[in-house]
Amino acid sequence: MGSYIFQMDRNRRRRFGQNFLDDAMAYAIASDLPVQKAQHLLEIGPGHGALTRHLVGRSASITAVEIDPECAQKVESQFAKNGITVINQDFMHFDLDSFLDRHPGLWVAGNLPYNVATAILVRLVESMPRLEGIMAMVQYEVALRLCAKPGSSDYGSLSVLVSSNCNATLLRKVGPEHFTPKPNVDSATVLLTPRTPPLAVPPGFFEFVQSCFKHKRKRLSNSLEGRWSKAQVATAVADLGRSEHSRAEEFSPEDFLMLFDHLHNISEEP
Repeated sequence: MGSYIFQMDRNRRRRFGQNFLDDAMAYAIASDLPVQKAQHLLEIGPGHGALTRHLVGRSASITAVEIDPECAQKVESQFAKNGITVINQDFMHFDLDSFLDRHPGLWVAGNLPYNVATAILVRLVESMPRLEGIMAMVQYEVALRLCAKPGSSDYGSLSVLVSSNCNATLLRKVGPEHFTPKPNVDSATVLLTPRTPPLAVPPGFFEFVQSCFKHKRKRLSNSLEGRWSKAQVATAVADLGRSEHSRAEEFSPEDFLMLFDHLHNISEEP
């Protein structure tokens, strides 16, 4: 397997964001996944099958979605006897809704490419009520954002999206020495399980949260200026019992929801 990795074109690895995990760490990570024998597993980005090898037999069946045709072919041939289904496709174009209709309550796992990890997770989190959970390896800084709580320097709009839908736990930090080629950053695995019930939010809520974090270190009235006046924002914030100097990083998802409702009520007043 190692020689195959080094023979791959560097531009190809860069294009697909590929960093291949060593066997010992792959075994440890697979052991962290609380999948049950009767459950289906969706693996995103199996690469050369390092993690797949240790997931085989732990679930009823595995579907692997791999963007690189060479890796997809390798995984398919390597695990043909294990009944794994390999789909050679960009996960961002994968028909997740139809797949979940056929496989309700499944687990998702994967060593996600750094360049698209956030986009993949946002898509998955939006379907969290239909999942059993997600275990993903991402860049360490992204993992901190996924698990961050209000008041933390890592807390942002991604944190709000995740905590509105999930319970998030950072499982293990993984150094560059566990990958080929070695990345310039640390990685980490995170476990996301459904929040029950998820926070019920109206259309446009998460776009509103992103606007609140537009100027993270400034007061909310500065971030939302243009859509609402500073006076309107100050009134809404005061109605929540907060200071006019409040910043977005101080607000929980529930706080943002109340602020969103207050501001829309103000906007609709005659």
